[in-house]
Amino acid sequence: MQQQKNVEVMEATPALLPALQALDYRFTVTQELAAVFDRPVREGLYQVEAREKNYFNDPQQFAALLNSRDGALFAARVNEQPAGYLAVSRNWNGLALVEDIAVDSAFRRSGCGCALLQRAIDWAREQQLVGVTLETQNTNVAACLLYEKMGFELGGIDRHLYRALHAHPAETALFWYLWFR
Repeated sequence: MQQQKNVEVMEATPALLPALQALDYRFTVTQELAAVFDRPVREGLYQVEAREKNYFNDPQQFAALLNSRDGALFAARVNEQPAGYLAVSRNWNGLALVEDIAVDSAFRRSGCGCALLQRAIDWAREQQLVGVTLETQNTNVAACLLYEKMGFELGGIDRHLYRALHAHPAETALFWYLWFR
């Protein structure tokens, strides 16, 4: 994957956390993914009535990953401006777990998500882990397309994980995996 020259990924610092916290991570859902194994994401998309989605991302909840042997918190910057973050840690099964990834709405499609995810992949390799896993929802189509583009495969579908939390009952958890060969 090639990243744009103006995107920089670095280890986050305590001083950077408030700026990352202030970013706008909301997005508008206009499509959803009918979750099915062994089918390209684009073939499973369907239109839905537009609605705003907000994960209420909180990079400060991952402050324990700063200077940790078992995880890392990375920040993306575009032209010196904070643009997003990614939290990654060692999972119990020998994989790196991307605990959270978020890019400010103003910096989407700038290469930040790809650069952050590539840094997590590199971190996992440095830690001699066997791959990377992460979870998103069928409502986050842009993320699903990115994960697929970067070689992740859909390995799990859970239609009940968010059932008690959301007013939109159709939201489905999708578990993605990238295995190192």
